[in-house]
Amino acid sequence: MKLSAFFVLSLLALTLVACGKPTAPESATSEGYGTTHEGKAAEGRNEVKD
Repeated sequence: MKLSAFFVLSLLALTLVACGKPTAPESATSEGYGTTHEGKAAEGRNEVKD
């Protein structure tokens, strides 16, 4: 029982270390809002409607 609890806790600790904390973009500006990752305007259903 102790061995399996130790194994589960070790696995949980390793998972938390590997994943780290969630990160957010450095700046939250809306400058690239509505563009693709290449900087082009979105088309079709992803297009930003005014």
